Amino acid sequence: MDQEEVWAFTVAMYGRDGVAKLCLDLQERCDLDVNMLLFMFFLGQKGLAPLSISALEASVRDWRENVIKPLRQTRRYLRDDGRASAQELRQKVKSDELQAERIEQHILCEAVETVPSDDLMAAAHAYLSPNRFALDQQACDKALGDLTRMMGIA
Repeated sequence: MDQEEVWAFTVAMYGRDGVAKLCLDLQERCDLDVNMLLFMFFLGQKGLAPLSISALEASVRDWRENVIKPLRQTRRYLRDDGRASAQELRQKVKSDELQAERIEQHILCEAVETVPSDDLMAAAHAYLSPNRFALDQQACDKALGDLTRMMGIA
């Protein structure tokens, strides 16, 4: 899987109006992995679905728990610190967090085994589901509908 193509897709979709806000809301509400969700959308747009979402989650779990989440926590901690030096550090941590997210995508690209799928939303639906997150089906469907509309994808 072309890691640069996946990253370009992620950056483009995340940058669309409302997408970041909704993704971050889902991340806060139910610990959704935004990278994973956007990766599922990417696969769907390629007519693919992962053979196992659980295997993909396992492939990035340690990286996410031991690198991404601590960087995010540090960045958030520094947010309200008014010192210029703390804000300078926060910007460096933010940059490191973004690099860690990119590495997570590389891990996903290396780990994914795919199957063809005629349903362009199958992977995203399978990931953002009540089976994985503390959301009901209606909330999952609404979030997916909103995201596909905001991203301008089928």
